[in-house]
Amino acid sequence: MKSVEQLFPQFEVVNILKQNQYKKSFKVKRSGYYYMLRIFALDGIPKERVQSIIKILSKLSNQKNPYIVKFYEASLDQDMTYLGIVSDYLDKQYDYPMQERAIWKVIQDISQALQLFHPKRVHGKLQLSNLFQSQTNSILGEMNILFYLHKQNYTDSYLLAPEFIRTQTYDYKADIWMMGYMLYQMMFKDPLLVANNVDALQKKVLKGIHITYNPNYSLNLNNLLKLMLCYDPELRPNIEQISNYCQQAQGSQEEINLNRILPKFKTDKLVLYKKRIEKRYKPIQNIVYLSQDHYKQPYFPPSKVKKQNQQSKSKQLTSPSDLQYAQQTMYSLQLPKVLNYQISRLNIKDNLDMLQTKTHIQSKSIENLIKIQKSIGQTTQRKTHNQLVLYNRIN
Repeated sequence: MKSVEQLFPQFEVVNILKQNQYKKSFKVKRSGYYYMLRIFALDGIPKERVQSIIKILSKLSNQKNPYIVKFYEASLDQDMTYLGIVSDYLDKQYDYPMQERAIWKVIQDISQALQLFHPKRVHGKLQLSNLFQSQTNSILGEMNILFYLHKQNYTDSYLLAPEFIRTQTYDYKADIWMMGYMLYQMMFKDPLLVANNVDALQKKVLKGIHITYNPNYSLNLNNLLKLMLCYDPELRPNIEQISNYCQQAQGSQEEINLNRILPKFKTDKLVLYKKRIEKRYKPIQNIVYLSQDHYKQPYFPPSKVKKQNQQSKSKQLTSPSDLQYAQQTMYSLQLPKVLNYQISRLNIKDNLDMLQTKTHIQSKSIENLIKIQKSIGQTTQRKTHNQLVLYNRIN
């Protein structure tokens, strides 16, 4: 391979940023300004494909879109073995997770950048490492030129859309999927899926992903994330619909009616989040506290409650003296013990009433027996007295 000085003698190499068998990335300097130089290998690449890439880059440079990196030149060597592309050098990136207002602004800026590509072409390199920050807006970095050069035998972590993994076809709806992947990291910081290599990552995508509701953000932003990460490409919104969605969400905090953005056949198939109603816990009215300062029910561990229940079961009051002792010590105890004693107090009263009634009945029955015995004795005495009187008269 020829050196950078031989291919591009007008630049001074500052640092080598990245290199593999397909390309090399350099930070270069010219006239006191820093640039990004990428050199792509063209072995076995048709000339027509290379010329189409140069046309796309020239159109992007003429559009002067502030939301996409600025390209300066694209040149070939005489043998047509290497393609060199020069663009702005960007290194300032965002910190994640981001505030919701900043996320809406970034998504809208990316939508403005992708309008230069969609629906005819794709960007193919939507990832946070390719998103940069300027003083006024967000800038999307270079497009995935390797995908255009090596469409048949190129796999990269930038291409994670399910339809690409299944059929190796990548269109503008696959860019929407990767845009949703970026949005997930803006909200949760961590990537949606983690794997050691690209093959394992793609297998996890095909198994299915689970998106959780993030309470730190609004309902509209959580629903936009689910819209972008739909497995059916037909259900994903396009760039214009996403841009309109962002404008409405920034204008008001109310839930957006998706029928104004998406066709009805799409909204009928979507399962989105619903507005959450905060539960307001009302105080319990039938609880009576001994002290007026206690307005909240205290927390007692289950083990403590069990121990108190065992103590209350083992200790049974059987006499009025025990009841008086419980009345004296009741208000110095803690709340659950007081309640337990009150409950036991009710049981004791019932037991005492039962005992009193039993003793009363027993005493009544004994008195009746004594009266009966006295009456029987009196009747026997009268009979014996009458018999003696009759006997004396006869004699």
